[in-house]
Amino acid sequence: MKNLYKILNMADLEQALISAAYNKSKSDLLKQKSSLGSEEVYKNRLQEIEQAYFILSNKSLKLDYDLDFLQSQKRAMSTDPSSANHKSHAQLPSYVHPQAQAQAQAHAQVHAHPHEQGHTHACRDHLLADWLLAIEHFPQMAVEYDRLSKFDEKLAKTYQNELQMKGIYKDATALKDRMEKAYFQSLYGHNTSAIAYAKKLLLNKWRPAAEKFNASLRLLGHVVPIADLMLQIEREFEPVKKGLNYTQFFEALKKDKCSAGECVTFIENFFQIKVESRRFLFDQTFSFYLEDENIYLHHADDLRGFLKTYFLNFKKRDVPDNPFIMGR
Repeated sequence: MKNLYKILNMADLEQALISAAYNKSKSDLLKQKSSLGSEEVYKNRLQEIEQAYFILSNKSLKLDYDLDFLQSQKRAMSTDPSSANHKSHAQLPSYVHPQAQAQAQAHAQVHAHPHEQGHTHACRDHLLADWLLAIEHFPQMAVEYDRLSKFDEKLAKTYQNELQMKGIYKDATALKDRMEKAYFQSLYGHNTSAIAYAKKLLLNKWRPAAEKFNASLRLLGHVVPIADLMLQIEREFEPVKKGLNYTQFFEALKKDKCSAGECVTFIENFFQIKVESRRFLFDQTFSFYLEDENIYLHHADDLRGFLKTYFLNFKKRDVPDNPFIMGR
């Protein structure tokens, strides 16, 4: 069975931010075009990438492919002659145009063989039973799966598939952390404040607001401070304003009118971290761990300066370079 993950250069499923891999694969192929020998080789390779992306970016087709892929891995060591001729029922046209996707899916459903359908359902039931058994021994996986599903159902399913395919249950938390980090960096760039805000929106089930923030950051992140984008979300989405309401704090921060205590409270609540505060005579220091770095600030002005850097300034890296748009 053809390995669609390999076609998209996805060595590990935790890297399965599929659109990012798709665009990177196309970009890498374009760079290699002159060394491929002929235009036909280039077109064939591009066609493989388009076909792989169509299956892996479709929730239903991807699930069926993953199930078939798991079984093909188990059959790889088998001497059954029929296994070599096994084909996934998720067959695609040679070139898939976006307008033809619905027709292709309908065709696959109509022409799927009843035996293959039954085989797929049996595999799915078996994998589910294995997953529930694994959760009995590693209950934190259920919590982590639930957290990832609040961000994206595909992300949670990829997490489950990776654990089951490799049996790395003891490393489940580390895998979750890597996948969550890669997912949010692909959508919201490397700005810690933007990622923390997006997580708050999704964990509170404010997905339309998260999608608007994603689009705004992508379009305006290189010219508009993160705080202004966040305040626009609060103005547009009333539940966000009621639930978070950062407007008053940011307005005070812009005018240097927020106290050290207010800054500490904001940092702890926003980033979900602990700020250590110590007073020495007339001076006060603040320390905390953020973005894999120990932050040590000497006084309240440094504290306000830190927040201005994260929320009121902007850098090129604040903008996600992955052209994938959340919600599509």
